[in-house]
Amino acid sequence: MSGPERERDDDSRDGETPEESRLHQIEDSIEDAAEELVEGFEEAVDRVLPPHLRARAWARRRRSTHVLWQAGVLLIGFGLVLAGVAMLVLPGPGWATIILGFIVLASEYAWARRLLEPVRRWARRAAEAALDPRVRKRNIALASAVIVTAAVGIAWYVVAYGLTLQPITGLLPG
Repeated sequence: MSGPERERDDDSRDGETPEESRLHQIEDSIEDAAEELVEGFEEAVDRVLPPHLRARAWARRRRSTHVLWQAGVLLIGFGLVLAGVAMLVLPGPGWATIILGFIVLASEYAWARRLLEPVRRWARRAAEAALDPRVRKRNIALASAVIVTAAVGIAWYVVAYGLTLQPITGLLPG
């Protein structure tokens, strides 16, 4: 069958009336238009988003890639948290790494966002305090006093002992 014969056959499928057949054609065209709209929206989003958010949007389109994405975020986040815990006793920025791990986890998991909320509140209060003119003047005065005291101490040491570490190494055991 070709052309009009096929259309007539499609129009009268399963004993439908012409009105029902027309309704099915309209529904199909609406579905096609909706699919085109979604694809166009996804392409527009991909052009606007930065690369890391574009990758996340791509991963969320399919269940399998979304699960893999979440597993990757979980592994990286917990890896950073564990490395930060290790850095609490070893050299390194322990607390900063722990917080970074929770920031990574919070990008996908609500429970990590809730755990991170007190840290965010503390950071906001610290930022507000740092911008307070009285606190800034006090901090500058304290920092100046520490720097002057250290400079005086170093100058005294150099005048008294010269550029040698002998007095300090004599205090160390062994």
